Amino acid sequence: MSAIKLSVVIATYNRRDVLARTLPTLFAQDLPAEAYEVIVVVDGSTDGTAEFLRSVKPPCALRILEQPNRGQAAAQNAGVNAARGDLVLFLDDDILCDRGLLREHIAAHADAGPCLIFGLIFQLPESPRTLAADWSREMNERAFARLPQDGRMGWPYDATVEANSSALRSTLLAAGGFDEGLIHAHDDLGQRLWSMGVQFRMQRTAIVHEIYVKSSRDVVLKDGPWYGRNEVNLCRKHPQLRPFSRLRYLALGTLWKRIYREWAARLPVSPEPILRAPFWVAERLRGIPWVRRVGIRLLQVRLTIVMLRAARREAGSWKALQSEFGMRLPVLMYHHVGPQRPGTYASLTVSPERFERHISWLARRGYTGIRPSDWVKWRREGKGLPDKPVLLTFDDGYADLAKYALPVLRRYGFGAAVFVVTGRVGGTSTWDEARGSGTYRLLTREQIRYWATQGIEFGAHSRTHVDLATLAANELAEEVIGSRDELANILGSPVTSFAYPYGSYNQAAYDCARGAFDLTFRADEKTPGVNYLVTDPHLLERIMVQPGDSLADLECRVRWGHNPLHEMRARVRLRSRLRRAVRFVSGWSR
Repeated sequence: MSAIKLSVVIATYNRRDVLARTLPTLFAQDLPAEAYEVIVVVDGSTDGTAEFLRSVKPPCALRILEQPNRGQAAAQNAGVNAARGDLVLFLDDDILCDRGLLREHIAAHADAGPCLIFGLIFQLPESPRTLAADWSREMNERAFARLPQDGRMGWPYDATVEANSSALRSTLLAAGGFDEGLIHAHDDLGQRLWSMGVQFRMQRTAIVHEIYVKSSRDVVLKDGPWYGRNEVNLCRKHPQLRPFSRLRYLALGTLWKRIYREWAARLPVSPEPILRAPFWVAERLRGIPWVRRVGIRLLQVRLTIVMLRAARREAGSWKALQSEFGMRLPVLMYHHVGPQRPGTYASLTVSPERFERHISWLARRGYTGIRPSDWVKWRREGKGLPDKPVLLTFDDGYADLAKYALPVLRRYGFGAAVFVVTGRVGGTSTWDEARGSGTYRLLTREQIRYWATQGIEFGAHSRTHVDLATLAANELAEEVIGSRDELANILGSPVTSFAYPYGSYNQAAYDCARGAFDLTFRADEKTPGVNYLVTDPHLLERIMVQPGDSLADLECRVRWGHNPLHEMRARVRLRSRLRRAVRFVSGWSR
């Protein structure tokens, strides 16, 4: 029976000289030589790596596997399949090990059950002094700084199988090993292990040092393309990663940033070479702190250009990449659409004529009205949205919608969402009445069922339209979960979305709604009403349409999520009032 407890797997490609420096630190471990083995998988190297390895006489078992150049994932799988130890530790060929590294990994697995153990990776101070090394060191330092002190790792960023990580060989085999179809398969395997319930933990005493030998050219021109291709393919395989992808910011930022991304990705010839000259200067002056910062920034810009171009090629086109990762969703909020009624809140009513002008204008500009479930599907799968989506939402479920608004939407082929107060369906707006407003009738159960078959999606808006931030836990559950169950009973189908009454919520209300719905909507005039892949699906932004909004106002709301015209008018009105007040006071004082 084998006494081997741990197998170290190293995949290498043309790193003979580096291995000559790193392997001795593995052979000098404070673990009995018969307790571990080192498996080096030579992935098509042409620099004499295999011959060098065969000349080494280590105290522990050293096994050399040779294969054609098939990539790191295939090499690591070969190592796992050949391993004789119960545990497998993955190391890169440029890693120097602390003397107690293997002992720390073995100890971390003792009585731990299926888990993946991470150790710390520090850059060796003697690494070549380059901007690429500076960039890598800063990235690692930021990553380690965010790790919790208790060692428990968090999804999704820590669900990966990188160098200096170990797991039971049986667990790795049960997960299917690394996906050899992906260029960088570490994150994919990590996601599959996480979904299996494997615990991810940090062992801070398992320390290695990396000899960072990659040049800036390697980082940009070799790593950059597979970063881009891998990002697209990884998110297609694990759609839950899309909101955390490097591509999630595709539609964010100022106009010039969005133009720069598109320009960088779509030009027939890459603009990356233009930055090589200033980068060359920064590389040679990196000893000056501010020059080093500029140089690292230039490296990041070069890498972003190459990554975006590779991602665009993998997606098929810039438009396809945008439709998969870079969609933006303006959400407009209406309340009552119909004739103004005496004694009611004028600020909540949009006339039928103005509403139809709004919808007609949106249709002419190429917008398509979608439903909340369409946004859910896009977030999960990256497909299913029109080129210019807009979501129209109607709070409270006033009965006039069935006469003045919903038929207009059907005529233009627009989907929309109506948020109903489930405890008052078929009744009146008692919450308005309690605040001194006149009465509005509300949609009936029959109307809700009918319009649900006509492309209108219904969401919950609590049971009684109460401020959720003021409620105790049991009352909160009754309002939020109770409204979901009541509406599902009316519709005969699950309910996707929820809107906070008055736009008001606290942490308890957020947590309750998050557990009950796929999407929740707030209404905060201080934040733009446009949503992206990165927007919290349980704090989706909306902007309220005002009764007097012109088409120019509407343009501002759907384009930017706020209305600078309205803000300018408000400032002008305020200045006018102040001037009148000053004239009045001046006249009175005389």
